[in-house]
Amino acid sequence: MCLPKRVSGAAIQSVATALGNLLCFNFGLMFGITPPHMALYESAELTPLNEVTDPTGSALLTGYLFLSAAVGAAVSGWLALRIGPKSVLLCCGLLQIFGWFCIHFGFDIVHIYASRMFGGVAAGGCFVVLPIFINEIAESRDKAARLTFTIELWRTLGILFGILLGYYVNYQYVNVIGCIASCTFSLSFPFVQESPHYYLRKGNVACLEKSLRWYRGIRDIDDREQPAYLQELDEFKLELKAQSCSGSSSSHLSHGYVVRLIFVSFLLTVCAKLSGVFVELNYAADFLGRTGYSTEVNYVVLAVAQCVGGLLARLFGPQLPRKLLLCLSSLLAAAAVIVLALFKQFGHSWPLSAEYARYLPIVLLAIQLLFVSFGLYPLAAVVSSEVLPTKLHDLLYSIASACAWLLLFGMIEGFNAVKTSLGPGLLLYLLVFAAASIFVGLISLPLLPETRNRRASAVQRELGYVDQAGAVAKTTDVGKGHVAAHI
Repeated sequence: MCLPKRVSGAAIQSVATALGNLLCFNFGLMFGITPPHMALYESAELTPLNEVTDPTGSALLTGYLFLSAAVGAAVSGWLALRIGPKSVLLCCGLLQIFGWFCIHFGFDIVHIYASRMFGGVAAGGCFVVLPIFINEIAESRDKAARLTFTIELWRTLGILFGILLGYYVNYQYVNVIGCIASCTFSLSFPFVQESPHYYLRKGNVACLEKSLRWYRGIRDIDDREQPAYLQELDEFKLELKAQSCSGSSSSHLSHGYVVRLIFVSFLLTVCAKLSGVFVELNYAADFLGRTGYSTEVNYVVLAVAQCVGGLLARLFGPQLPRKLLLCLSSLLAAAAVIVLALFKQFGHSWPLSAEYARYLPIVLLAIQLLFVSFGLYPLAAVVSSEVLPTKLHDLLYSIASACAWLLLFGMIEGFNAVKTSLGPGLLLYLLVFAAASIFVGLISLPLLPETRNRRASAVQRELGYVDQAGAVAKTTDVGKGHVAAHI
């Protein structure tokens, strides 16, 4: 991509991240249109398909979206190591285009299922690979964290726009808008450079230097003598030399250390999905019943609450201690869910006016979604990137995300089985959401190290990364956008 000479490296990294975030926005768009379109497919008068779909058939739309997301997440980490994160993200963009085409030209529910499968594989891949890509192009750990926090904002904005389009825009126009967003990414992202770390793994020094110069804003030959750039390039070359000599960039990892890393990755990723965000948004009409506003306005209010949380995460998340933000956001989200569960069970005996009783559920649900988007959900990607060594991050985060999407698929499909007994079923789901948030909030205090403004070696030391002699292992800090050896 040809850029003006005065564009800084930080601006280039932000532009590349914004283009990648179009994938997250597009996933939110497809998920957001699903609840209103489910009702559309079930309507004999309004359905755009050849046949009316029953509730069981339309409910599979979200299930297939999450099931295919698990497939995309499972293979994307391995693919990012093999062909590079940029190439994986480009494939995700093409899959999203296929997904929108299936909706636009589809005349049977099977075509709509195919659209969710294409979109789900793309979503599973992009939510795993985009944080990897950001960490590999960012010039510092702090910059990487700030850019990673933007993922949640784009996802929630996509859901809000999807709900608005699904309820208030003609069915055919919605698909065109989604396809335009996908094509915008697919036409612009090829001009972005592949990450320098991919070329490091491939041993391609020439492309490594070219990519590093691009992401650091080095345009003129004279600028290549900048001390910071030369130091970072030397560190890359030292790491490349170490790989060629030993075939590995770090010391042998002890089994205890690996087990703890696996637990941390699964704790953050799985509990974020189990917080109930997608289930509540997909079945908000069932969770709220006749309370709140109209069905359309209820969905918009919940989506706006998510966007506010995502915006707060972008503005204040990078400046707050990770453990404090994770603990407070998860516990406050759990508190809102617990109050909602108690209201569902005992609200008829509470001394509340009819107006308060009507709007309390929507307020509590909005508060929960706000706090999840403010801390728990974005921190799953941020903290995983800061805790896990690059040697393990791509694969561990990929596997953990796949398991989380599978659990979410089970929860979505399981909800259909308990819809006939809305009282006990809803209460059970709300308690599961609260338990997941409480668990991650409490366990993060003793288990997780604080990662904000700390070197990777210090974080790994706290997690127990030692060599056979008992000393802290010499590691490679690649969470900075450049390589630096630490003792």
